[in-house]
Amino acid sequence: MGKQALRWLLGAGYVVLVTLLLLYQMGVIGKTRDSFITVLGTLLLGIALAVVLVLYMRVTDQMKMQDREALAAQGKDAQPENLTEPEDIYAAFLNVTQGCQLSERELEVAWLLYRGYTNRQIGEELYIAETTVKKHVSHIYQKMEVGSRKEFRAKVQAGE
Repeated sequence: MGKQALRWLLGAGYVVLVTLLLLYQMGVIGKTRDSFITVLGTLLLGIALAVVLVLYMRVTDQMKMQDREALAAQGKDAQPENLTEPEDIYAAFLNVTQGCQLSERELEVAWLLYRGYTNRQIGEELYIAETTVKKHVSHIYQKMEVGSRKEFRAKVQAGE
């Protein structure tokens, strides 16, 4: 089973378990007068929820790691955990982008863009939708007067 399918299945399982837990707590299913059984049922559903959530997070992390390894194999700079960027590179980046009047969020997106992240990776890193990333990238291009990632990187590197 592919990791994407497994992730989807775990996500669906989590939703089902949350629904069951809520229905159980409302008394729609598993009607019982014994409080011990009610507590035990809630505990078991809670444990199942925790297990499914941990599995979901592990699969997601493995998928991210595979994406980063694939990009690293292509020679792209997209592994934030393994990189130790000198502070002077970031300072030079800030110096180049300073006159462009980028918002704080656009600056964050621009830094990840400069480092070679895809729109999807930027969205995952900053916890924003990919469509929002596209809007930020568009604004960055306009403000920096460039038309592509390649031009953007070249302009930043030329300023360093």
